[in-house]
Amino acid sequence: MHISFRRLMLVTPLLALVSCSWPEAKTQLLQYRIQSGQDLAILTTTDTHYLSKSLTDYGPAFTQFLAAGDGKQLGYSEELIGALANDIAIRKPDAVIISGDLSNNGEKRSHQDLAKHLKAMEQDTGTRVYVIPGNHDILNPWARKFKGQRQYRADNVSPQKFRNLYQDFGYDEALLEDRDSLSYLAAPSGDLWLLMLDTSQYANNKELGHPQLDGRVAASTLEWIDECGKLAADSGAQIVAVMHHNLLDHSEFIQKGFTVNDNTGVIEALARNGINTALSGHIHIQDISKISRNDSCMYDIAGSALSVYPHQYGMLHYSSADHALDYSTFKLGMEM
Repeated sequence: MHISFRRLMLVTPLLALVSCSWPEAKTQLLQYRIQSGQDLAILTTTDTHYLSKSLTDYGPAFTQFLAAGDGKQLGYSEELIGALANDIAIRKPDAVIISGDLSNNGEKRSHQDLAKHLKAMEQDTGTRVYVIPGNHDILNPWARKFKGQRQYRADNVSPQKFRNLYQDFGYDEALLEDRDSLSYLAAPSGDLWLLMLDTSQYANNKELGHPQLDGRVAASTLEWIDECGKLAADSGAQIVAVMHHNLLDHSEFIQKGFTVNDNTGVIEALARNGINTALSGHIHIQDISKISRNDSCMYDIAGSALSVYPHQYGMLHYSSADHALDYSTFKLGMEM
């Protein structure tokens, strides 16, 4: 079902693909790219909050946990991911983006099982999958399994373990990786690249006793964005940013902890590199926000959580003819 539509003009002209300056080792990655001059379709989703079925017996402790939650349908994690795989097979996008909070609360087993599902999606459909972490995914002290009347601690994952588990979904084919975060630059097509920004803060989660809600982009990562921008400009490619935390405000009432800290600095870094569109999640509502700056606009497309009703995802279409982005939202093809 088509429920929303926006047309976003990419301000920076796209040039013909020129000789690239990638390291020789990266030239092997070109086999994954859609060639320049071709349209591109990207399915975008976020906040899957997948919970491995091995971590619950669906008993009293799990039922109580759900009742105290925020509407995530954790008891249907397998069905939701299965429905997403089916919709990918039907729509045949060129790429799939999951912008963080892949797992319920960062359980190692949830990450392991979800990675297996994503690998099956790629193998069955030929669609490339790109992921970044959210604030729930790494070093989360809330990782739990449920049995009978009790919750038990479950293993969580470190940043390096996260990268290892999801190495096939963006990291190992990255053109550039940031040394100070799990951010990377990917090239699903010759014309449109993805700046996958890790905006989550997880180093202090153990001391806090909970996953840190707010996000940031470190000064070193802002400088790294300039490296990405230069590489894209030299190659005639436009970049769309992807992040878990919101770039812009999407609610009059809910902003703190959801809009990335010092978003002005992030906006400036994106803008000076010709990036005027971001895809985000975290806030669990579907909304497109924009601000005007100079003679152009900056857009932030926040996706609603796949794990929460109405279980929807976005389709981002890039037109090579007019260098424009069309964005539409669709309900997941399943009944709850």
